[in-house]
Amino acid sequence: MQLRILALAAAFCAASPAFADTVKLDNFTFAPGLNLNVSSPNYNGAAGQFSGTLNGDSFVTFCTDLSQTFNFGVTYTDYMVVDGVAAWGAAKSLDLDRVFSNFALFGHPANSVESAVIQAITWEILYETAGNPYDFTSGAFTATSGDAGVQAALNGVNWDALLGTPVTLHVDQLYSRSHQDFMVMTQVPEPASYALTLAGLGVLGLVVRRRKPTA
Repeated sequence: MQLRILALAAAFCAASPAFADTVKLDNFTFAPGLNLNVSSPNYNGAAGQFSGTLNGDSFVTFCTDLSQTFNFGVTYTDYMVVDGVAAWGAAKSLDLDRVFSNFALFGHPANSVESAVIQAITWEILYETAGNPYDFTSGAFTATSGDAGVQAALNGVNWDALLGTPVTLHVDQLYSRSHQDFMVMTQVPEPASYALTLAGLGVLGLVVRRRKPTA
């Protein structure tokens, strides 16, 4: 009986997600962060892209979670990467992929205003009720700013252009049970790269089949 209990415990641990990613955020990329005042959930404070390290490697990120907090300069060891579709659903995940592909294409953010607006766009996608159009002035989630430059940029966001961008980046969730969640972005291979990869796998498959002993 004891051996069976130990085996079940080991199987449970193996099936449980591993919270082993280490995250340390140093500051806003374009410090200081500029003001955003958002609703549902409510937040009024500095916002923008963060810079820091993920598992010791430099990276930049945005907040995807307004219900928890974190501190600059603190190393957290309880994060894990969750696929965007699993974290937010297929529709919101695809919308994030499209808008961040657009930002990468045009080199945004390049300053603190763009940085704060991209954070607002991220929250709008994640917190707006499904079926409502993305709009900072209406719906379940709204956003304004006490900074004139940020407010002007919020007013000028072209959602159609953002959501019409071909996907070149995939956005996943950097999740913690106890601290604020963020995002991690990875490059999506171009179609030509997919073809080369599949061709390579095909060659490997042929090699494996040829080496397999016959009965």
